[in-house]
Formats: sequence, C-alpha cells, structure tokens
Amino acid sequence: MYTENTQVNLILQTWKPLKNDKFPVVLRVYHDKKRRYYRTGISAKIEEWDEKNAGIIGKPRENKTLQKFLIKAQDFIQKIYLLQEEFDFDLLSEEISPSPTKKRLENIETFWESVIEDLRKEKRHGTADSYDNALVKFKRFLNGKTLYLHQVTQQTFEKFRIYMVQSGQSTNGVGVYLRAMSAVYGKALNRKLVKPEEDPRIGFRIKTKKTHKKAIKKEEVHQLAKLDLSQFPYMEESRDMFLFSYYCQGMNLKDLSMLNWHENIVEDRIFYHRGKTADMFSIHIKKETVGRILEKQKQVLSAKLDAGLIKNTTAKSLVFRVFDNLSEKEMSNPAKITKVRKQRAKVINAHLRKLGENELGFSPSQLRFLTFYAARHTYASVLKSQHAPVTLIAEALGHADIRTTQVYLDSFANTELDHFNDLL
Repeated sequence: MYTENTQVNLILQTWKPLKNDKFPVVLRVYHDKKRRYYRTGISAKIEEWDEKNAGIIGKPRENKTLQKFLIKAQDFIQKIYLLQEEFDFDLLSEEISPSPTKKRLENIETFWESVIEDLRKEKRHGTADSYDNALVKFKRFLNGKTLYLHQVTQQTFEKFRIYMVQSGQSTNGVGVYLRAMSAVYGKALNRKLVKPEEDPRIGFRIKTKKTHKKAIKKEEVHQLAKLDLSQFPYMEESRDMFLFSYYCQGMNLKDLSMLNWHENIVEDRIFYHRGKTADMFSIHIKKETVGRILEKQKQVLSAKLDAGLIKNTTAKSLVFRVFDNLSEKEMSNPAKITKVRKQRAKVINAHLRKLGENELGFSPSQLRFLTFYAARHTYASVLKSQHAPVTLIAEALGHADIRTTQVYLDSFANTELDHFNDLL
C-alpha cells in the first residue's frame, strides 16, 4: 500500500532466522527514504510464506491477525495525512503495537533470541554468549514445550533452578543462568510485553556462594616478574600479559589485547576506554614495570614485521601478539576475535599454572584459581593491604557499584581477620 510517500507491507524477515527454522513476519514501513520494521509476534518457515499474498499458507487464523495488523497501520497513516500531521515512526509504533493480550503471546524463547541478537549488534559478545548459554539450558529444561512470556511465573524460575541443581550445576553457575533469565524478563517488562504487577522476580532470591580467594600475594607477583623466561617466549609473553594487567589497574584481556601503539600509548601514559563500561582510563607508564614490557613487545613486533608473520593490518599496530594469524576478513569478524581471545586466555592460564606449580610451589587447589583474571583481584587486594579507600579501588577497577569491588576484597578481609585472630 502506498500513501503519498509512505509504503506499508508485510514481509518475511529472512535475514533474521530464529532457532526453530522460522523467520519473523514483520510490517515494513518506508517513509521519506527511511525504513523501519514492526514485529507482529508471528513467525513462519520460508516454505510456508506466500510472498504474493503476504500470508502464511494453511494458517487462516495467523493470516487474519496479520491483515488486522496491516489494516490498522494503513488506517493510522491515512489518518495522519488527512489531518495533515507530520508522519512519525514512533507514533505509528505506539498505535499499531499489539494489544497487551497479543503482546503477551510472544514465545519466551523467541524473545530471548531477539535480546541476544540485539546484544551482538551492540558488540556485547561476552554478555550475548552468556545469555545464549543460559538459553540452551532453558530449552533443555522446557524439553520441547512452548512457554509464553505471560506464563512465566516465580514457579518457573524456581523449577528452572531445581532442574539445574539436579543436573549438577554449581550454586554460582545456577546464579549466572538465572540472572540471564531475569535480565531477559526485565527487557520484556521494559518493552511492556508483560505487566509490572506480574513480575515473577519480585521476592525471588538468586543464591550466590562466596568464591575462593583469586588473588595471589604481592611477593608472588614479584617472583613471577623476576623469572628469566627468555628460552620460553610464549610462556614469557603469557607471564608478561598477566603482569601488565596487574600493573595497569587490573586491565582485562579484551582491552589489553586491543591496545594500539598509535592510539593508546601517548608519551608516558596509556589512555584507553574500558570495553565493558566505556569509561576512560589514564595509566602512568612506570619504566621498570610497564615500560619494560612495552619495550620487549616493541622488539617482538619489529621481528615479526621483518619476517612478514603478521597477516592483517590491525594487528601490526597492536601491542600484544594475539591476532597476528587472522586474515583481514577474520579481523573484521567480532565473533572470530572473541573466539581467538578466549583461546589465548586458555593458553595464558595454562602457562600461569605451570609457573605456579614449578616456580611458586602452589598446591593443586591454589593452581585452580591462578588465571589471568587473578591479576585484577591481586591488584585490588594489594591496594587494600596498603590501606587505599575502597572507593578509590572501585574507581581504579572501573566499578560503578562499590559492592562489586567488595566482592574482590572479601577474601582479603577474611585473611586479615584470621591473622589477628591468630594473635589472640
């Protein structure tokens, strides 16, 4: 249908596949060279879609709903022009959004998938992966049953929790999946797909269990720094990346692996935006610690460039050698970058545990928690031991909520208390 310079029609959104081999049926609106899609809450397989008649073959009830949706949009657009008002996509959205009853018929799995898709568009791949893993668990829990958003109750959360406990999931593992489900439901609430008074999360408590101490001692960090690993260059770089994180306020691997010589290193400081929060950090380059590692990385980069061992342009400007083997095409693929970074994290952790066992004399239980991430916890604990205010530590780590920082420091507080108790 055309109304002046506005076109409205129903299409099958074949470039957005759902995991049930179906695609969403959406209302496509063109206006003034702009385009927007409106969800109808109905999906179909490619072979079911009748493009000519804009309907689903053999589904009269769904087609009736689709036609009502289309007519409602057409009538509203016609009304706008009759009243000579300015067309507005948001006004149209408010007018044609499905009624509360129809909205509530959205399948939770389909909605969950759309949330994951939105996260990937925002390049929040870590969160998207976490939500995706939780969705896999939830689908196993449902065992093929269809569950609509309005049918999700507190009992659904509780039964999902029990299912995961019975399947051997740890308390904190259960918490990760339940928080993902809670966040997805929260987004449905924000989009008015469910009613606030029906929120099943009210009064539902997600249990957590204190984790073991992940920080190591300052003296152990110094021991690692003093080791001569020149005969083992890959292990040396793993150690240096751990130390670099520790020296740079617990910089995470995602940010560290993308540090750029030209964009982030300015005179005697490192400037970078933390990927997780977009906060800007400015860190002084201390010559004997961070400076030493940077000089070493310059030499490694120079040797690799001379040998032609870096396959993409971006990696030629990066400080650390994480993405050298990726092609130009792979380097532009966020999912591939995430996969390579996770693989590198496993290598770093394996090297750290080997050093922990052979050089630091760590027990098997200690080795379990010696990972790249321990650098961040260690940095926080060392600052606390030097009586730095918790608010300052939170700022250094980039924590918006001081309670997150306290999780890092709880184990230190326990150790400190044990020491004083021993003096009694």
